[in-house]
Amino acid sequence: MFLNIQNLKKAYEEEVIFDGFNMSLYEHEITCVLGPSGVGKSTLFNMIANIETYDSGTIEGLAHKRIAYVFQEDRLLEWKNVYDNIAFVIAEEKNIRMRVEEAIRSVKLTGYENYYPKELSGGMRQRVSLARAFVYKPDLMLMDEPFKGLDIALKEGIIDDFEAHWEKNKYCVIMSTHDIEEAIRLAQRIIVLGKKPVVAMADIDAKEMDKGHLRRQIKKHLEE
Repeated sequence: MFLNIQNLKKAYEEEVIFDGFNMSLYEHEITCVLGPSGVGKSTLFNMIANIETYDSGTIEGLAHKRIAYVFQEDRLLEWKNVYDNIAFVIAEEKNIRMRVEEAIRSVKLTGYENYYPKELSGGMRQRVSLARAFVYKPDLMLMDEPFKGLDIALKEGIIDDFEAHWEKNKYCVIMSTHDIEEAIRLAQRIIVLGKKPVVAMADIDAKEMDKGHLRRQIKKHLEE
């Protein structure tokens, strides 16, 4: 087990988001989280990343772990070029140029190192965001709807880049999505969240399951 969440509680004033929530992540696996819009997926990710606090419960397993976070928005620094947007997350580390160039190659942006965000398309900006996560060499990568809003061709290309990098490095990933097909393609485990206060309606081992059966299982739990 890589990460273990036990009895997590989180409320905003009178609105209880999580109450007694449990979830585990495992090494070398991609876990996809599906659930209704606004249910608290981003809040969950922010608590794992220690960006938001929680009221009670435990999140164990992240001590001394390197965490990368790919947000829904690319969150690039407009005054930095592609190279510097990627390099700044490892500014205190060794072999920076080699690592940045490798990350740029992995998302097919060689030749764009000196471009600024305003000169890039939406898909290219998201590739830079992904490269910034890659260069950090994370133990855990949080991905909060990272392919949202991209057209099909762009999305497929970026997912291909992500898959190739993950197959080579096999870090732990937790990714939220509303796209069932995206989850089926990428995940070894799929967690379906229910309504607030959030519970895990299903924790599905997707590795050996027939895709048709898996699709039906996910849809069934999303409709509950």
